[in-house]
Amino acid sequence: MNRLISMQSTDNVLKFRLAVHILTLTHSIIVTLKLLNIDFDSSDDPAVRQYSKLKWKLITAWFNFLGTGYLIISIYCDWEALKGHKKSKYVQMLNKINSFTFTSIIFPTTAFGDILFWRIWNDNRELIMPLSAQNYITVWDQHSMHTVSLIFVLYELILVHRERPKSYKSEIIAMFTFLNVYCLVCIISLLNGEYVYPCLKIFSYGKLFVLLIYTYISYLFYYTSQWLIVDLINGDNIFSSDKKCNNIFMRLMKVKS
Repeated sequence: MNRLISMQSTDNVLKFRLAVHILTLTHSIIVTLKLLNIDFDSSDDPAVRQYSKLKWKLITAWFNFLGTGYLIISIYCDWEALKGHKKSKYVQMLNKINSFTFTSIIFPTTAFGDILFWRIWNDNRELIMPLSAQNYITVWDQHSMHTVSLIFVLYELILVHRERPKSYKSEIIAMFTFLNVYCLVCIISLLNGEYVYPCLKIFSYGKLFVLLIYTYISYLFYYTSQWLIVDLINGDNIFSSDKKCNNIFMRLMKVKS
């Protein structure tokens, strides 16, 4: 009887995760299609037209692209687990890739990008986008890009069981490799007279250097912070693992019976 309840509760957890992942992926696709259909080129503001050409170089585009891949793999692995193939070598390999990518790149990048975006947006939004771009991108579009994604990565961090790696070396190397590539793209664009963000045009070399250092320190901060959150969760008797999550469902089933 207990084994049957355990199997049912495990399925309930997987179904819930699957539903969240499908809903988030659907939302991401809808927002992406909407934004891609905006005709920035019709704007009279040359800054907006350039903004359109450089949109693929925005950090938002990068972490949303990675997030989409993460969601697709998660949906596949959850579906396979529901079919009883959780221990498949292929599924386990994909789960490891997903977990590694999430903690090393997706979480630090999304947390950094979204939190910094709203801090600047509420203070001086002209530093991150042309003001006339607001005629094309509403505040609700911004929430779809910079609030939903932050909520999702926090959800994944809290409700999907994770453990500190034995060594941070490989994850930190992956994180800084990603960040180095992104910074290089921005620097090359800057040298070519293309400003991915308006602030890059008005900042002095000293301020740009400070911004670069701030970015690297922030990445380390968010990378480290996630493991502190994981430690707190793993110390909780409820959310420390899938097995403990399943105990909630088992208790509910017993109460009903």
